[in-house]
Amino acid sequence: MKSDLVHQFLETWVAADPEAILVTERDGNKTYSEVETGANRIARILVDCKLRKGDRVALIAPNSSLYIEAYYGILKAGGIVVALDAGGDLESQAARLADCTPTGIICSGPQVRRGLQLAARLDLGFVLSLDVSVPAARSGLGDATLLIDGPEALPASGAEPLNLQMDPGDRAAIVYTSGSTGKPRGVILSHRNLVANTVSINSYLGLTAADSILAVLPFHYVYGKSLLNTHVAAGGRVVIENRFLYPQEALNTMEQQAVSGFSGVPSTFAILLNKSNFEQRELPALRYVTQAGGAMAPAMQERLLKAIPGKEIYIMYGATEASARLSYLPPSDLKARVGSIGKAIPGVELTVRRDDGTVAGPDEVGELVARGDNIMEGYWNAPAETAEVLTDLGYHTGDLARRDTDGFLYIVGRSREMIKSGAHRISPKEIEEAIARNPTVDEVAVKGVADEMLGESIHAFITLRAGRPCSEREIQEWCRGQIAPHKTPHQVHFIETFPRNASGKIDKLALSSR
Repeated sequence: MKSDLVHQFLETWVAADPEAILVTERDGNKTYSEVETGANRIARILVDCKLRKGDRVALIAPNSSLYIEAYYGILKAGGIVVALDAGGDLESQAARLADCTPTGIICSGPQVRRGLQLAARLDLGFVLSLDVSVPAARSGLGDATLLIDGPEALPASGAEPLNLQMDPGDRAAIVYTSGSTGKPRGVILSHRNLVANTVSINSYLGLTAADSILAVLPFHYVYGKSLLNTHVAAGGRVVIENRFLYPQEALNTMEQQAVSGFSGVPSTFAILLNKSNFEQRELPALRYVTQAGGAMAPAMQERLLKAIPGKEIYIMYGATEASARLSYLPPSDLKARVGSIGKAIPGVELTVRRDDGTVAGPDEVGELVARGDNIMEGYWNAPAETAEVLTDLGYHTGDLARRDTDGFLYIVGRSREMIKSGAHRISPKEIEEAIARNPTVDEVAVKGVADEMLGESIHAFITLRAGRPCSEREIQEWCRGQIAPHKTPHQVHFIETFPRNASGKIDKLALSSR
């Protein structure tokens, strides 16, 4: 079904099958019609709050049906969604909102007090609480701030759609990058960007109204946003599971709700493989899984293949700047091409280019550059940074890659993360993959640390599997048998847990060698 605007995915299925279930939560289901009604009410509240087309609205809430209603409600009102991590700290949230200057904030009950703090600090126009009344929260508010205690207070007549005139090129979202390699930037995504990527993903995954997804990734993260959009576009069902800290509970939900799909970042699958009985579960309803959000070590890919035989596994690659997805490896190619990110998704062109911009030859390493309708407009308030990554050639990903003779792509490393040790330029990814093959290792991250003699020394940070002890010397000897001697870590740090950003990726900037 064709849609030009993101919220039209919802409206199309409301017209086609209004009583179909869109979202399942622990306390029940909501149909497409019910979510549409909630979204329309929120859109009308926003217009009453003087929201104008192109205004930004912050959304701070965990995954829920109310989040989904607010997301589509902001879009229906012509606003730009700025979704933030509901568990983020005050200062990082304030910095992002100061950057994009929203008109107001929508938040769920537990986040209302934080929303009020942010509104008072930034002098915002309103705070809309989605699900609870907070009568004492008005204290200390300026006159310009309006607290509305839930959309349910709006009369039923306020549930009619606004039907504003909008264009596919209108901005739909500002998604802040995770900041794992530097200062977070607001990626501007239009309706055209998000719709193009959604349609492309659905075409290769073959999603239909019969599909359902167990959503453990947060919707504020671009991967989570993609899961929401793709399933609403297909008329499918989103099963929300916010208890992934207890992976057995998540697996129980997966079984009980008979979901057909599951998606995660590498750490998601590391948790399932190492801290649950995932490998012993049959999961008869599960049709496929997708993995993106960073490279999965080949050793873990092989474990995943063994854990869920007969299921389709899609290894995907992308970027926030690409509305989510740029390439995928079909399940049929995974065994023969472990480590590959596959080929460009429909509607996207991917080239490997030398420093002078010319196209690299087979197996020659260069920067991966992308073109397509899914590529961002640019970074919010950052024209210089935008000009660095968007050129006439396309979007410069910053990832170093090679293309084999059959056209399959392999990420070699990230140009900004290359370790310069002595006379060598070394990819942390190669070392990480070698260490990950060690049977004692759970997860690993490698980074360069300033060194007076070498420029940078190689430090490996490792979490071990339960009951599988290992020493620094054993890891170093293992590496010498796997990779060139000059790539062996100079220091190995065994840690209990990895620091992670909001999207679940390992935060290398937070790793300390002290």
